[in-house]
Amino acid sequence: MNAESAQHRPRRSRLVVGIFLLVLGGLLLAVNLGYGLPVGWWQFLPWALVAVGVLGLILPTRHMDRVGGVWMLTLGLYLLIGFNNWWGLGWVGAWPIFVIAAGLGFILHRHDDRLPPPDQGPTGNGAS
Repeated sequence: MNAESAQHRPRRSRLVVGIFLLVLGGLLLAVNLGYGLPVGWWQFLPWALVAVGVLGLILPTRHMDRVGGVWMLTLGLYLLIGFNNWWGLGWVGAWPIFVIAAGLGFILHRHDDRLPPPDQGPTGNGAS
């Protein structure tokens, strides 16, 4: 497989994570609107996100890099704080952890995906 086809290939792992986050956001919105959710599995979801986030930080893969690990860990911590009202923060008071996660994301972001230098065209051989 050449580099061009690798760039145009759909990133299935990002699609799955995106769909997961959309569903999770919808469920959290439902909770904030007053709809009750079954408690059983919901209690363990934040811990699973924390575990996936820590794993992404320690052992990054092509599906979960360190920045993705930071975001999964942050989301899990936010859910734990919101559900359990830790340190009196709750849903409203815990949002600054997302700003902290954004800062960590910028620090940990790898620059392998840089564009070619301006004097070269999109193919990188000097021809535009």
